Amino acid sequence: ADLNDILAERGACGVGFVANLSNEPSFNVVRDALTALGCMEHRGGCGSDNDSGDGAGLMSGIPWDLFDDWASKEGLAPFERTHTGVGMVFLPQNENSMAEAKAAVEKVFTDEGLEVLGWRPVPFNLSVVGRNAKETMPNILQIFVRIAKEDDADDIERELYICRKLIERATKSASWADELYFCSLSSRTIIYKGMLRSEVLGQFYLDLKNELYKSPFAIYHRRFSTNTSPRWPLAQPMRLLGHNGEINTIQGNLNWMRSREATIQSPVWRGRENELRPFGDPKASDSANLDSAAELLLRSGRSPAEAMMMLVPEAYKNHPTLSVKYPEVIDFYEYYKGQMEAWDGPALLLFSDGRTVGACLDRNGLRPARYWKTSDGFVYVASEIY
Repeated sequence: ADLNDILAERGACGVGFVANLSNEPSFNVVRDALTALGCMEHRGGCGSDNDSGDGAGLMSGIPWDLFDDWASKEGLAPFERTHTGVGMVFLPQNENSMAEAKAAVEKVFTDEGLEVLGWRPVPFNLSVVGRNAKETMPNILQIFVRIAKEDDADDIERELYICRKLIERATKSASWADELYFCSLSSRTIIYKGMLRSEVLGQFYLDLKNELYKSPFAIYHRRFSTNTSPRWPLAQPMRLLGHNGEINTIQGNLNWMRSREATIQSPVWRGRENELRPFGDPKASDSANLDSAAELLLRSGRSPAEAMMMLVPEAYKNHPTLSVKYPEVIDFYEYYKGQMEAWDGPALLLFSDGRTVGACLDRNGLRPARYWKTSDGFVYVASEIY
């Protein structure tokens, strides 16, 4: 093959984010992220109908103004933002199965002492969905729950994390278990995604065109399915991460996670560690398992930066800059290398917990990124620019 043809090949997902450095939410952030996502269409794959995308999605802060506007039209009180969790849920296609799934979800929340405030049908435009994607498209709803028993923001996120784990456990034997999926369940972030092309994500989810949808950041992703078949839940971003590569060490990582399950403890869980297990899922994609590992570390008290440094460490040995200017970073990697094996493979990883947003490269820099900061206080990160 001609060398120029080889160099022109693109075999990875497209990913990036837009963020306001003053943490000011605006519709412009979402609009710019969707524009950038539309420019990533060449980075994704399509089905045989040339219209069903491998996947596209967007993570942002929760658009409370939009949801309060909906609540007022439904005769509901405005949401108590610091104590309300929002779940973006894929539900079974069959109406009876969907009713069973909703009842199971509500029971877990109620048993945990949370108040279910209501379900919101997510408005969408079906005409932009490809034939293949339409055949497997789930019912898409949002659930709102109030968490009154916790006041600390991190404890609220942990409670929602436990609820999701309990829902997975309570429904795993149901005939529709594989059709129930939480894209997100948080008081800080929300994810709109699907088996779509990047160009139509904002046309499919009508919320994303509403100027009441405001966020200080937005992570976007166009999927190129390499080692798993496209499905609605496998679109990214995941619950914490969006990335454009593969984790080549996944089997070893899962084995090590499994070997430590019985001994992992943290006071933040108040003795509820058993309800979090298993920590990995061999049936899930490498992306989903990496996301689960990062989420476990985050909910256990690590910062997003710490979690990513533990999971995807730099090639720090004999690094001239680190050894001279940042010896504490080398100390960090040395300390944690015996506690967490590297999740290795070519990947640019973007992440957010709703309070911070960031990016990191794999240790070999095989999936590069570009970033630029504007004079009006925005930062843009992308897997490529033109």
